[in-house]
Amino acid sequence: MNDLSFLPEILLGVAEELGVGVALKLMQHYGGQEVYFAKKPSAELVELFGDAQAAALCHHFGGQPIYVPHGKVQRRRQEVGALAAKGHDSRAIARYLGISQRHVRRLANAPPGQLSLFPDED
Repeated sequence: MNDLSFLPEILLGVAEELGVGVALKLMQHYGGQEVYFAKKPSAELVELFGDAQAAALCHHFGGQPIYVPHGKVQRRRQEVGALAAKGHDSRAIARYLGISQRHVRRLANAPPGQLSLFPDED
């Protein structure tokens, strides 16, 4: 199984059933928005994903609104970690990423993501 830890939790099921590309496309087009998925796909969904994937999305989220995360926090946390590992201080990281030093410290000190109860047993 591929490591999907970079995806927000709500999109893990989408990635597992329909592929990572569909989950990323959802984030790209609807990131940061609440989206209502009707029972039948809209013309916009069909245009973006095609008939089969649009129908599968509507089946997966059927008749409910979901918030589609944009995933920026996860990316920022990884960027902060990578820059800190290279020896940059919080001031340099903040200037490079265009965020505050306070936000850099918050991201650097955030607890790591939840570990899997059952690590890959392939």
